[in-house]
Amino acid sequence: MVVRVALLGCGVQGRVHLRAYRQMPEVEVVALFNRHRERAEQAAREFELDEVAIYDDYRQLLADHGGSLDLVSVCTMPVVHREQTVAALSAGASVVCEKPFAMSVGEAEEMVATAERAGRFVTLGTNMRFMPAAQHLRRFVQDGGLGEPVYLRAWTHSVQIPWWGLHYVKAVSGGGALASTAVHIVDAALWVAGSPRPVAVAGSVARVFPDKRGTTAPTPEARDLYDVEDHVAAHIRFAGGLFMTLEGTWGYDGLRSSYSFELIGRRAAVQLDPLQIVAEREGKPVDLTPSGLPPNDWGASVTALVRDAVLAVREGREPSITGDQALTVQRIVDAVYRSAATGREVTLG
Repeated sequence: MVVRVALLGCGVQGRVHLRAYRQMPEVEVVALFNRHRERAEQAAREFELDEVAIYDDYRQLLADHGGSLDLVSVCTMPVVHREQTVAALSAGASVVCEKPFAMSVGEAEEMVATAERAGRFVTLGTNMRFMPAAQHLRRFVQDGGLGEPVYLRAWTHSVQIPWWGLHYVKAVSGGGALASTAVHIVDAALWVAGSPRPVAVAGSVARVFPDKRGTTAPTPEARDLYDVEDHVAAHIRFAGGLFMTLEGTWGYDGLRSSYSFELIGRRAAVQLDPLQIVAEREGKPVDLTPSGLPPNDWGASVTALVRDAVLAVREGREPSITGDQALTVQRIVDAVYRSAATGREVTLG
């Protein structure tokens, strides 16, 4: 079965998706959309897509091809994720939607409900769970090596601001260090822990730009538009007793960025990057970290995510990242922002 694909958004992440699709002989890239048409034309040339249809109106793309498309990658900014995902699903295609999933829980719920009504799927582009270390830790936890999960500590300490998109403009991105970056580690950590259900969230946010990283703004206009948080901290409680702390920054005062988590259970503790597994044996910690795993490569993990979506279409199954799991991440994001605004813990139903 040939999987017919369209791409909405030909920026940095859109090109990563295209690179992944071009590695799969079972995929035919049918159409590209970008609101600046020349960017879609450039992507077509870059990836040698001589027969691909080019659009600067995604609605026309779906009108022309919707009935024959199997999968659409939505790689635009979050402000249009809901409308484009709903339109693609309604046209008969399943969707890989890049993170952040949506601007709000309400939008995310509409996207998931539309997929269910259409008999299609929507999956989220939080690719860190496809890294070899995350895959190994998931199997370790599933096999009982961790025991009952007790505590999660997750962090995304980035030394730079993602100036390559309007992630720093809240009306377009939905948020900064949390919505645009930390969602990756939230998804990976919760998946390894067994996808627990969050019940309460307390969060705080701060902005230190331009006092820090102010000179990195690519233009004066970008500096003036910057209105998102670049520091976030949260405490999250889950049904069953697991609790989690989360930290995210865009102005980390370190020499390199670090995206990782530590999960402590009743029998062992694990860490994503650098990969580490330590278990107790006769009252002493013992290192069970495996050797020989492939390195955690960001591009390879996106390729694995896209491949999973393609295989889900071909095999008629759900993708590894389900709509419900995407909703869980969105609910946590919304609750952190609400808690930070009100100064109170937010209870989730």
